[in-house]
Amino acid sequence: YDSPIGSLGFHCDISRTSAWNMTPNASHVCGLVWDSACSAKGFVWDAATDTMRLLPEVYFYKPTRGNDISDDGSFVGGWNDDYVGYRQGCVWRRDASGNYVPTLLNTGIATQKLREVNCVSGNGQWAYGDGRPDVAGGAPYRWSVATGFQPITPMPTSGVGSVRATNFDGSVLLTSINGSPYIWFAKRGYVSLSVWAFENGFELTTDWSFNVFGMTEDAKVITGYAIRNADALWSPFVLDLRPTAAPCIADLDGDGEVGSADLAVVLSAWDAFGGDADLDGDGVVGSSDLGIVLSARGVCP
Repeated sequence: YDSPIGSLGFHCDISRTSAWNMTPNASHVCGLVWDSACSAKGFVWDAATDTMRLLPEVYFYKPTRGNDISDDGSFVGGWNDDYVGYRQGCVWRRDASGNYVPTLLNTGIATQKLREVNCVSGNGQWAYGDGRPDVAGGAPYRWSVATGFQPITPMPTSGVGSVRATNFDGSVLLTSINGSPYIWFAKRGYVSLSVWAFENGFELTTDWSFNVFGMTEDAKVITGYAIRNADALWSPFVLDLRPTAAPCIADLDGDGEVGSADLAVVLSAWDAFGGDADLDGDGVVGSSDLGIVLSARGVCP
């Protein structure tokens, strides 16, 4: 059953409410809702109470939006437009009354405004966003209540960086530097997507350019879209680097277990050259192949 989030009853485009992200268990959803006079306001919807709370603005009557939310729904990252239309990074923390209190993000110098927050760590400790060309060489940033602004450096190349996704505690980030994908590890720094794939047993093609947007906790599954270099064809992609189970080579009849039927296949092919029953690949079916079947008896893993 899909619960409707609802709206404030107004719209200024084809939508009344736009959901931008949610908690892993769908208990909270954040995004943007239209108010009267085409006023865009960030919101958090709570499934338990079926209520929508607005993300208040710091710049009077300027729009806000929630881009991401922590796993418990208490910490939201997004932006608040300033008076010249700059989408300044902003976070909202839920207080004891359940209201969300805003904090505008800057480098520690009020006039150096940070760009919008793209994602927050699941534990609600960190907010992450796009770098500015004139701040820290364009490095993407992280921000916490305890530390304030921290550029994520050193970057692997010059340019402007962005954080696209984070794991629960912020120790692994999915990033993009000048459009090229990197994984950032707290103990290792930036690792290119192609190197990360190679380290996990997969050689990434150079025929396509990859733009990344999402990942699993361990960065073993990464999603996004790819552009073919030859003709600019676009396609979504899923890069799955999870290890697969070892093949159950002794299951010769394919019934999911190793038993008497597989033993019979080996015995009937005894002394034959090659074939499926040559399990050890030595070119002939014999005692070692029989031993493989006997040692693997039972249900395949």
